[in-house]
Amino acid sequence: MMSNIKRFIAGCEKCQATKPDRQQKQVQLYPNKVPSHPWETVSMDLVGPLPLSTGSNGVLVVVDCFSKMARYIPINMEISLQGVAKTLWEQVFKDVDLPKKVIVRGHLVLLR
Repeated sequence: MMSNIKRFIAGCEKCQATKPDRQQKQVQLYPNKVPSHPWETVSMDLVGPLPLSTGSNGVLVVVDCFSKMARYIPINMEISLQGVAKTLWEQVFKDVDLPKKVIVRGHLVLLR
């Protein structure tokens, strides 16, 4: 009987046209606004752990979303949040000023 039902449904044009959608609905995405000047919005990520080299086993990657310029900063993966902030200030923001937005692994952080 089950095979007869499957064959009927497969051959029925109305059944095929009104088949319910069983996939979960996708969430609407809201893209980030395009920055108007360099270093207004940056994205950053930690890469590691990597093999130890000169006391560092990871890389802090900071990318300007306007120009796509990247800075690669060697770090130790046991770094604290305060250490990351200090490193960002000394290696990046001291030269280019604080950004308005920082995107960390897809999460938006507003600074101003």
